[in-house]
Amino acid sequence: MSTTPTGLAASASFPRIDTPSILQPPRQRRARETEQALLGAGRELLATRDFAAVSVAQIAAACQVSVGAFYGRFRDKMAYFEALRTLVMEETSASIDRYLAQERWDDVPTGVLLDKTARFMVLGTLANRGVIRASLRHASTRPEEWLPHRQNGEAIVERMVQLLVPRLSLPADTAELRVRFAMQAVFSVLVNAVLNDSGPLHLDDERLVPELSRMMAGYLGVSSEPQA
Repeated sequence: MSTTPTGLAASASFPRIDTPSILQPPRQRRARETEQALLGAGRELLATRDFAAVSVAQIAAACQVSVGAFYGRFRDKMAYFEALRTLVMEETSASIDRYLAQERWDDVPTGVLLDKTARFMVLGTLANRGVIRASLRHASTRPEEWLPHRQNGEAIVERMVQLLVPRLSLPADTAELRVRFAMQAVFSVLVNAVLNDSGPLHLDDERLVPELSRMMAGYLGVSSEPQA
């Protein structure tokens, strides 16, 4: 697990999904291990630089394999990115299902729910910021590049609607609109942080989570101070 300079654990909410290989033949197992190493290297490289600036040679060197081994697993660099994005989307979807399950939050105060959801979203974005940034930039010419991210975002929104609407002292249709707009605001902050990093609060700033939580709480009319 990596940590940022401020102590935020970048992958705490999004554990890696490993494919069991104990029953695979040795050659197939080695190929799968090479593929996973290449994908992991790309994720690390994209955290600090644009996809266009990362070469196949750099990806291969980062996990100490040959360029030939890269092309033995992926047709080209774009096919590699599509495989990396698929892995990230699978991890994200599994994390949403697990973390935002209704039964986890039944007895949790609303302020705590908002605070922990803000942390979940920030950490998930921080862990996968390179893939998100590349998808956003590709989407200008290939809109379908953003679709998997949008689908996972919609899944988070639907979970939050289910969790929050019954807690708000508002008519159900008004409460749902408020929850959806609050989430739209959070996603806007995170996307802007990934794409422009304009501040004043950056993704790895420990103040971002409480400020997002406070923003949602104020708009939704609930206690802005999470209770332990």
